[in-house]
Amino acid sequence: MTGAGAPARNWRIGIGGMTTEGNTFAPLPTMLGDFETLRGPELLTRYPFMPDGVFPGWPEIAWLPALHADALPGGPVAAAAYTTLKREMLDRVRAMLPLDGFVLDLHGAMAVEGLDDAEADLAAALRDLVGPRCLISASMDLHGNVSARLVELVNLFTA
Repeated sequence: MTGAGAPARNWRIGIGGMTTEGNTFAPLPTMLGDFETLRGPELLTRYPFMPDGVFPGWPEIAWLPALHADALPGGPVAAAAYTTLKREMLDRVRAMLPLDGFVLDLHGAMAVEGLDDAEADLAAALRDLVGPRCLISASMDLHGNVSARLVELVNLFTA
């Protein structure tokens, strides 16, 4: 917030992520076509509870939806599917920079072929893009896996 009597500036908050619960014993991988993907303004339908940014004395909030991909629980996500979704999300985030914050919508139990910590991989790429001053909040399922690396990359966790 700014000083007393000065107009508050707007906050620019990006939204995006990937959610699925991976089972490394499942024989079939989760493919790109298994994801329901919401892009841009259609992504806001996923968050009907989001405030509209009008709070007396607070800055206005501009919600900037990037991409969210969600798949039913299944086998590990195919590496190519993950890379495609990650690249598209980051391209959309890049187009909306600079950001004050980012809501990273995760499950916390996504398994991806060839990665030990998919959520941290996604958070690291996002952090590299938005920079250290952008507040990243990660929402996760109650039994999400929180690694030390993910903790270092994200400012706030919610379940």
